[in-house]
Amino acid sequence: MKLEDLIALNLQRFKKREQNTRFLLKEFEENGNFKPNFSKDDYRAAEEEIKKAEELSVKIYPFNSNTFPEQLRKIKDPPLLLYVKGEIQDSDVFSIGIVGARKCTEYGRSIARKFSNELAILGITIVSGLAYGIDTSAHNGALDANGRTVAFLGSGIDVIYPQSNKSLYERILKNGAIISEFPIGIQPSQYNFPFRNRLISGFSLGIVVVEAEEKSGSLITAGFALEQGKDVFAVPGNVTSAFSKGTNKLIKDGAIPLTDISDILENINEFRNLKRERNEVKFSDEENLVLGVLENGANTVESISFGTKIKPVKLNQILTEMEIKGLVKRIAGRYIKTYEN
Repeated sequence: MKLEDLIALNLQRFKKREQNTRFLLKEFEENGNFKPNFSKDDYRAAEEEIKKAEELSVKIYPFNSNTFPEQLRKIKDPPLLLYVKGEIQDSDVFSIGIVGARKCTEYGRSIARKFSNELAILGITIVSGLAYGIDTSAHNGALDANGRTVAFLGSGIDVIYPQSNKSLYERILKNGAIISEFPIGIQPSQYNFPFRNRLISGFSLGIVVVEAEEKSGSLITAGFALEQGKDVFAVPGNVTSAFSKGTNKLIKDGAIPLTDISDILENINEFRNLKRERNEVKFSDEENLVLGVLENGANTVESISFGTKIKPVKLNQILTEMEIKGLVKRIAGRYIKTYEN
């Protein structure tokens, strides 16, 4: 099929939502020589879509091209094409999806940021959906480590949702990719997000759910991952919190409890060599001094300064960098060690 055919069929699916699209998609999947009979208007719309993409510096990767991600070619109901901003790299096959509640706790945000940061340091690409809450923290955690991150949208690639994530959208383009299968200009809707979720799980080697209520889109992503034969990890949460009901249920149903990224490295074959590398991470002399002081529990800046002989002004800079790396965490004015070797 030519690019114009795939675009016309994709426009029917998501823009017009025409009744015959389901039959055409079935024919497309089952018949490699399938040639749809589109009207002149359909082809005109496809040509306009190509022109819009060029104006927006958006690349279109058709299903039958060598630029299309191989891992998405293998899923049930693969996308006909992908709209891409930024770059998809070969190394992105080593990726983990991190998803969770839009309305989440500060604990959930910090855990998503910590795990994504630690995984990104090891060269693992973080995949999520650019939504509020956990998704935002996951993307930022990877970028803070100068790592790669990929965002799949539930809208057209030119529609940033939520709009408050515009700066994050731009930041991802410098070290990752923004991807959508929806035609340009399509607004986000509840109809769209399950389509987006299957791509997050399909692109990733495993899925991490940080926080989720009982009825959550994150659980849909986890369901797709299981159907695709992927490992699902869930962060255990407070049994009285509504934000942990979904993740705790996942664990009861067989998801792998996630308390440290070693749980991921041990369970996904492609990452097992990374566990050894993680244990060999080297810290600066100052970071080792700080970690040594924090071995016995939480400490203030003043007590850490006293124990390490590092002046407070320099120490604050070191602690900020260590917090970004996920080595320490500040709680109520005191620092605790969060890295376990």
